Amino acid sequence: MEINLNQKAIDNISIALSKYNYIMDRLSQIDVSLDASFQKKYNGFYRMRQRPPEYYAIYFNFMEKHKTKDVIFEEVLRYFHSSFGRIEASFSSKLMATINPDKPVWDEFVLKNLGIIKPPTYSKNRIEKTVAVYKQIEHFYDEFLQTMECQELVAIFDMHFPNTKITKTKKVDLLLWQNRD
Repeated sequence: MEINLNQKAIDNISIALSKYNYIMDRLSQIDVSLDASFQKKYNGFYRMRQRPPEYYAIYFNFMEKHKTKDVIFEEVLRYFHSSFGRIEASFSSKLMATINPDKPVWDEFVLKNLGIIKPPTYSKNRIEKTVAVYKQIEHFYDEFLQTMECQELVAIFDMHFPNTKITKTKKVDLLLWQNRD
């Protein structure tokens, strides 16, 4: 996997790390369903924009109720599908990865870098296919985190961002997210 960690990427990751650390520091300390500052940072970090207020209320209420539990991607995906009438793969994974930082995020750049194609909106059994795609992402991480290549990338990450107390998974997420054409 080719990761181009140029100065722009380093600067972008630095900004993202600041937001991410704020989110993770506050998650256990506050009621995320009521804290507008947390929600604003979270929405900015994960690019959750232009949703009706009801969407945010449902999303952050679910996060608050489940933030100390081991949530499963399919459970989150199905809950949001029943609540919004939409398959929210990316936002489901981001909620889950916030609660459990060892879980990867579903992001267009991550999918592209991994060569994974998401199910078309018109496909039958789309929820099941979406869950299968997320399992592909998880499988990639399970395998990749054990490789020497990953160790080298994490070492480069740590050289640029020493004393960062985030998981290897999140470091790889940030590198894949920043690796764009």
